[in-house]
Amino acid sequence: MHRTRATPPDVFAGGQFLGDCCARRCLPAFNLAHMVPTVHQDAVSEHSHAEAHYVLFLHGRYVSSAHGAPRLASRSMLIYNPPGVVHRDCFEGDGAGGRFLTISLPAAATVDLTLPNYALVLDDQALASAFHIADLVQRDVDGSLQLESLCTELLTQTAQALDSSLDLAPHWLRRAQELLRDDCGRDLSLAEVARVAGVHPVHLTRVFRRHLHCTPGEYLRRCRLDKASALLAAGAVSLSEVAHICGYFDQAHFSHAFRRAYGLPPSAYRRGRQV
Repeated sequence: MHRTRATPPDVFAGGQFLGDCCARRCLPAFNLAHMVPTVHQDAVSEHSHAEAHYVLFLHGRYVSSAHGAPRLASRSMLIYNPPGVVHRDCFEGDGAGGRFLTISLPAAATVDLTLPNYALVLDDQALASAFHIADLVQRDVDGSLQLESLCTELLTQTAQALDSSLDLAPHWLRRAQELLRDDCGRDLSLAEVARVAGVHPVHLTRVFRRHLHCTPGEYLRRCRLDKASALLAAGAVSLSEVAHICGYFDQAHFSHAFRRAYGLPPSAYRRGRQV
């Protein structure tokens, strides 16, 4: 199960994965790479990634804790990982013969979409889109517009996957999500969120865990980090203003939380997005 630890694990920078790159394409909003594993399963430690990304497992035997993944996958699957999620996904053994495609998403690419805040395996429609992307990257086809269109379509399919899963959830859960997302800069209490949703706090927490795979507090933390990363990428306000807007006690508190999630301070993250 994905979890956040008191002592933070390694945080991989954008585009950093456990493997060697065989082919790469860099687009305005997406970075794509065909890779082969290079790290033995026993040497893989818990880690997270600074950027949201997809992993298309193409060949080999793959171990993943993503929601919906089998205990050991031997057939292709597509996994979406939000930033900051701690996992230990890897190829079985030494990964000999393994191949995978990665699609990294800087924060600016996801700012207008509501995407899952937990790792999950996507459906066959999204898998087909990812196969098409992998084929274009591997053949080094000069079709940047086609690749960018397919990656954007994949984002939309991921948002739809979340919508589909929430269709099975009670209607009040969306009200609770909207409050946490829209008012993430406020110091919201569990009682207030439960009151807006019209349910008991215990029931609220139980349903959050069942459908969103996190607690309301964890969801609020993710909303704050998502908003902060988007503001940093935009570059329009100071770090202290970002901290205030996103509900952190002060800039030091914000910097500490951001570094734990993304592996680098907010100032460095901003510089990297403005290159």
